[in-house]
Parts: sequence; structure tokens; C-alpha cells
Amino acid sequence: KHQIPQDRFKDVTYAKFVCELKQNKAEVHRTRLTVGGDKVHYPGDVGTPTADLTLVKMHVNSVISTHQARYMTHDVKNFYLNTPMVRYEYVRIKIDDVPEEIIVEYKLREKVASDGHVYVEIRKGLYGLPQAGKIAHKELVTHVEKDGYFQAKHTPGLFLHKTRSTKFSLVVDDFGVKYSRKEDVDHLIQSLKKDFTLSEDWKGDLYCGISLKWDYEERTLDISMPG
Repeated sequence: KHQIPQDRFKDVTYAKFVCELKQNKAEVHRTRLTVGGDKVHYPGDVGTPTADLTLVKMHVNSVISTHQARYMTHDVKNFYLNTPMVRYEYVRIKIDDVPEEIIVEYKLREKVASDGHVYVEIRKGLYGLPQAGKIAHKELVTHVEKDGYFQAKHTPGLFLHKTRSTKFSLVVDDFGVKYSRKEDVDHLIQSLKKDFTLSEDWKGDLYCGISLKWDYEERTLDISMPG
């Protein structure tokens, strides 16, 4: 606790554990440590350009309106995590919430403050930080730009390629990809895999909670949100 800079002590936030069932994820039962973003006083811009529902609908409609076009999706795993931050943040965690094996490994008993908390300096992106999405998005965009991908000038969340016909919409860490040649998608996937871990769905039947039922022969698409 005594190592926190005095001018940053007002920024110390709390930690909480979030347990969820994510039926559309490979890991259905998810438990995550998050931090209270409402207590973080980040001085910079935290807005992230992202595709909205109108763009997503127009994008999938363009797939069935384009001869031989197809659609697939993939998402980046642990998108918010491990992105370096220039400005560090601080969080306090109740020692009672920490597993004993972690306490032993990091000798946390000797670091517990009189209030029963361990104080932690956050140096990389973490769930709950308001700037985490902005930082991760910037890193992702910078990464794909090296391989010729760029964001449309007047359409946030829509990406194109300098020479390939590939177009994809991006919502946080979810990619909805329109393509005509599989080799173009492979190029995008290989680009991302240099620094990220991906899951791939070549059926393209689920995107941002929207179910997509494709009929490429009849050139129709039914979209729905079950439940």
C-alpha cells in the first residue's frame, strides 16, 4: 500500500469476481477478475470506434447481394488482457478473496495492509478498465495495418484491404468477414495470429448475439435473436 504514488491514491479502485454462463463461447463457464471502472479517473479519451447494428445488417446484406461472396466470423481471445499501458492503475483486493496457493506463491501475507487488502499495480489491460478497450483496439488496428488492412474513412468499425476484396466489421473483438476467396480470409487470419489467439467459425451463423441463417443458393438470409 505504501508504494502507491500519493497523487494516485484517489484512483485506487476495487476488484470483483464475475461469474457468467456464455453459451456461445468455447469456455461456457467463465469466472473473471474485473476492476471497478467507475473509480478509475483516466484523463484521456476512452471511446472506441465500433460497428453498430445498422452497419452489421448492411454488411451481411451485401454478402447475399454479391455473387459468390461468403461470410465467416472469428473472435480474438482475451482481447482486453496484456496490452501494455503507459499510465498504470491501482486496485485493492481482499486477501480473503485470494486463493491460498496464490497467497503462498506471491508471499501476499506479508503485503496485506491493516485494512485486509493487498494493493496491486496494474500495468497491462484488464477487464473493467475504461481505457482497456481503446488501448486494445488501437493495438489491433496498428497490427492489421501492417498487412494492408485499414478502417473505412467515414464508417467506424468497417475495415477493407488495399488490394484484396476482403471486408470485415469489428465489434470489440468479434470479426464478421465478407470474402469471395478463402485465401483472402486465410491472409487475414494469419495476420492476426502473429500476435493474437483466434477462434474461427466458417459457418458464420452467429455474430454479436445475432443468429444468421444463410442460403447462398437462394440468396437469402434470416437474422434473429432467439430469446
